[in-house]
Amino acid sequence: MDGPLPLALIYASLAFAAVVLVYVVLDRTPDWGLLGLAGLIEAATLVLLVVAIAQVGDVSLSGGATVTLFGYLLAGLVLLPIGFVWSLAERSRGATAVLLVAGLAQAFVVVRVLQVWPG
Repeated sequence: MDGPLPLALIYASLAFAAVVLVYVVLDRTPDWGLLGLAGLIEAATLVLLVVAIAQVGDVSLSGGATVTLFGYLLAGLVLLPIGFVWSLAERSRGATAVLLVAGLAQAFVVVRVLQVWPG
């Protein structure tokens, strides 16, 4: 779980949120560019999940930390798709702002994964 992937995922999620903030200010609806960026973040989250599955046997996670770890990773996989479905269904400034919250939540989830992971 160490390495550049989690940090890159945090930065990508924050960059996504910043771009969505510009969309909200300009009153634009999500487009293919945002969807592509979200897809890259989703792919990186999936890779992070696979890395965690591969490495979880080599570390000592106490109590319910394993469930917490994978709960956060699975939540990270559904945040952006749910945000996109919501924003595309409603097509308003508020619905686009949901993507901003989803991007920030994605970054938070990865930070929490790093805090749960013993290092």
